[in-house]
This record gives sequence, C-alpha cells and structure tokens, in this order.
Amino acid sequence: MAAAGLPTAGGEIPVPDVVMEVARRGSGRVAATFAVVEDLIVEEDYVPRVVLKFLEELQNATSHGTEGFLTTEELLPLRGRRTVAAWETVDRFWSAVVVWCDDAGVELESSASLRVVEHSRLRSIMWPSCRSLADGRWVGVSEVLLYEKMTGASMTDFKHHPTV
Repeated sequence: MAAAGLPTAGGEIPVPDVVMEVARRGSGRVAATFAVVEDLIVEEDYVPRVVLKFLEELQNATSHGTEGFLTTEELLPLRGRRTVAAWETVDRFWSAVVVWCDDAGVELESSASLRVVEHSRLRSIMWPSCRSLADGRWVGVSEVLLYEKMTGASMTDFKHHPTV
C-alpha cells in the first residue's frame, strides 16, 4: 500500500477501501497501484488471489460509470502485461456469470439504483461487490454465488497463469 501511495497507518485497509481510493478520479494512484499489482501477481501463496480480488473489485467499482470515479476504459491502457492476463481472467468469469444468469432465467435488475448511492461507506461496500453491465443491468455477489453453486465453476477455473 505504501508503494502505491496509500495510507498505511493503523494497520491493514480492507481491499474495497483501497479500491475506492484508487478508483477516485484525480487520486493519482492508479499507475503506482498497477505497478505493485504487476509485481505481486507472480508471488507465491495467497498473493495472486489477493490480486484477483483487487482487480475484480476495481473492475466492478469502475463499471458503474459514476462521476468522480474513473471508468473501466480509462484503466485499460494503464495495466501491465501480467495485470492484463489477470484482468481478463476476472472479466471472463463475470461474463460467464452473466451468460449463465441469462440462460437460467435469473432476472438482473437495473443498475441505475447503484449510481445514485451517495453515502461513501455504503458505496465502498456495494460498488466493489457488483458490476454494472453495458445493457443497463447489474450482477452481484448473490448471482456469483448462485452460479458457482449451480455450475461448480469458480474464478480459479478461468485462471490464466501469467508469464513472468
């Protein structure tokens, strides 16, 4: 977190809080954070899972296209080579969840309600845990859990091991 210019006093900061700070327009932390992600992605043990969680929540938070926050399109050119592979893993997984929901008849609601959330703490809980879709709907953790339960698939099934 220090390498990305994020505050570290007081111990660990939850991933959604880091995501919301990085995604804030004008924070100036995206490039430094992606550089850290690029280095961490090749580490052993739990670090790649943390990286996938961070990228997943960043994609979700920026998918809402809300004023004051970066968009997913603005983040794309800032990713490093290894980060692109992990980013695509996350994106393929969430796309599969949406396809499954459509095929299974799971009704996805309008994403308009997500964009009007003004309370910052509530945003940091909601936005990283759900994704606005281009067609105006949103998909969230409950649909992900249902998808995983019904198909037996998880994000690790979509994992592409990036090359060093």
